[in-house]
Amino acid sequence: MKEKYDLVLLFSGGLDSTLLLKLALDMKLNPLCLLIDYGQMHIQELSFAVTSCMSELVDYEKAMVKIPMASNLTSEEKTYEGVSPWHVPSRNLIFISLAASLAESRGIPLIWYGANYEDREHLFPDCYQEWIYSLNQLLAKNGSMKIQVEAPLLGMQKDTIKKLAQKFGITNEKVFSGYGR
Repeated sequence: MKEKYDLVLLFSGGLDSTLLLKLALDMKLNPLCLLIDYGQMHIQELSFAVTSCMSELVDYEKAMVKIPMASNLTSEEKTYEGVSPWHVPSRNLIFISLAASLAESRGIPLIWYGANYEDREHLFPDCYQEWIYSLNQLLAKNGSMKIQVEAPLLGMQKDTIKKLAQKFGITNEKVFSGYGR
């Protein structure tokens, strides 16, 4: 396996992150995928992620995060006002913090994650362009090197993402989503 990585990819095994993996490889980038077990009920998505990484010959790190997170994606049915019913408090902030730590320790300047336009429509605040902008301002002051966070699918609707995924040969059998949509 390769040692020089171009980006850390937050990789869940779902459609968005699988498309990002294919895009990175198509762009001749060498991603290091970060898979996170945060106690989600749909843990089988990580099996899809591992299978995908292995079939693409991509290195991955599996993080076992034992942080009490509550939402319909974990064990509790808890909702919060003004956000999606699938909102997990600070989930992407925690994940990107882990990715930033991994990136800095390996000298990797870039992090990708799979936010898309519908995440904004469905009220996931940590998938808004303004959130990413503010996060990048913080990361510029945070460590020993500049690390940039990007969400390459952020302006895309899910239908566009599905069509692009089809062009890369990504079928429903190769991905898993625990969002119930």
